[in-house]
Amino acid sequence: MSVFAETSRRFALTPGVDLPIIRDGQGDTLARLASFCVIGALVFNALLCLINTKVMGISDSHVMLSEMVLIGSIFIVALNRRTGLYLVLGVYISYMLFLFALRGQSDLKALRDILIPIGFYFAGHGLANLKLADRLVIASTAIVLGFGLFEYFFLDLYISFFNVIGYYLARGSVTLDQLYGQTTGLFISGMRPSARTILPFLGLQRVSSVFLEPVSVGNFGAIVYAWALFRPSMRLRWTTFAMALAIIALGDARFGLYTCVLMTLLYPFYPLIPRTVWYVLPFFMLSVLAYYGIVTGTSGGPNDIGGRFQVTAHILTELNLRVVLGAETTTQFTADSGLAYTLTKFGLFGFIGLWALFIFAPARAPKARSFHSMVIVYLMLLMIISDSLYSIKTAALLWFLLGTVNALDWPETSAKDGLKPGQQRVFKRGLRIA
Repeated sequence: MSVFAETSRRFALTPGVDLPIIRDGQGDTLARLASFCVIGALVFNALLCLINTKVMGISDSHVMLSEMVLIGSIFIVALNRRTGLYLVLGVYISYMLFLFALRGQSDLKALRDILIPIGFYFAGHGLANLKLADRLVIASTAIVLGFGLFEYFFLDLYISFFNVIGYYLARGSVTLDQLYGQTTGLFISGMRPSARTILPFLGLQRVSSVFLEPVSVGNFGAIVYAWALFRPSMRLRWTTFAMALAIIALGDARFGLYTCVLMTLLYPFYPLIPRTVWYVLPFFMLSVLAYYGIVTGTSGGPNDIGGRFQVTAHILTELNLRVVLGAETTTQFTADSGLAYTLTKFGLFGFIGLWALFIFAPARAPKARSFHSMVIVYLMLLMIISDSLYSIKTAALLWFLLGTVNALDWPETSAKDGLKPGQQRVFKRGLRIA
């Protein structure tokens, strides 16, 4: 069955019919398309880098076109007759057009930033296929680790095929003055200027794998770790744990390691934490950091956890009220602060609305709150140090998993999420997982 036939079948339902039953074979095409989008989001930058190094020059338009194909394809999977997707899209796009009118200019990247979580979340929610989610996690982790080991052990060969700096220069993401004339090699942060934090005997190299830069390596490792922690009955669970930690170690990803530790320590308390607490926490954090920046006049700090807090505090103090409200653009560099980046792209009211949409996203069973809470912890920590939470490279898998988790009617009677390897269970409304 073709993608369009499958989509048409779902839209052929009479009004008022609930979520369609997904039987064996009927959702295969959409599952394959979802897999293409999630894995494609993971590896497309590496493929473009290979093309730029060996075949032809790549520009930023090629990157944008690739992302458009992936986002458009995932929306084919996400489409159904339920109103939630269209309501969210309508409100979000209308709000962004309003901001563009106030600013007197459009910002397609800001529009794309939220289309990624919307598309992949609703695709995972619509398929509600736990077996597919597990497979995507395992396959993605194996790809990232395998590619990372190739980079670590055969660095010269790796660079001969994947000239990372040359790729980012071609895209316009970095300039020659930032590289002091270097045009071949790893990304700027691909080598530590001093000793590693994690396993110093591995040397100064920070593995970037298919992501081409080390930041996403730590983000990905934390996402995979959270999934393995949430899924006790998952096949190859302990292997997935080991691979996630190996990826974090190879990338010397301090953020990834600290996030994994915090998510694990908080795991018993997730069912006890009210959503309201999660909702107000980033805005409390935003207020504290802004106040600290104003009082101390900090201009930043060292490349550690405390220093990153100071960087965010400094950036926040540089934003005027119109920028914070979303009525004006700024040339202020905000990539080192997800909080500041979010304010400059969506405004304070947009931030409040988007965060509420995320925090209060409905789940079919209480068990889903554990994974949802780990995603909250991950995003809140990431917003302090980087705007990489919006990167499709890791966001695609994250939001697809969250959509899957929130769609399933998890049994509450089992200590191991109610499923054994290979066992199938049909939940309410016909959703089938394996």
